[in-house]
Amino acid sequence: MNAEKNRRSSIAEIDYSRDTLFGPIPMQATCRVRLATIEQDGHTLRELTIIGDVPDYLSKSSIIRIALDGRIEAGPIRDHYATQDSGEEQFTLLFENEHRRRVH
Repeated sequence: MNAEKNRRSSIAEIDYSRDTLFGPIPMQATCRVRLATIEQDGHTLRELTIIGDVPDYLSKSSIIRIALDGRIEAGPIRDHYATQDSGEEQFTLLFENEHRRRVH
């Protein structure tokens, strides 16, 4: 049952920044995602998997903020990579959740 819950996707609002020579430019996207908690090298990280099209410049961002199911999570991106699941392209980000808040 827990594995099925981890496979469930939701719609999320994602805020990130596009880094330029003149400073960061704020960007925003709405995506279908899955969010899970993983352990890596003794650290607890959040694993955000984007299902479908990857927002422009997200792979070059160093920080992310996600609003999903009434929660807000945010923090620095530690790693990212492209994957495929059942022939569907996916993009996965690992980030440290430094900001956990409920939205009412």
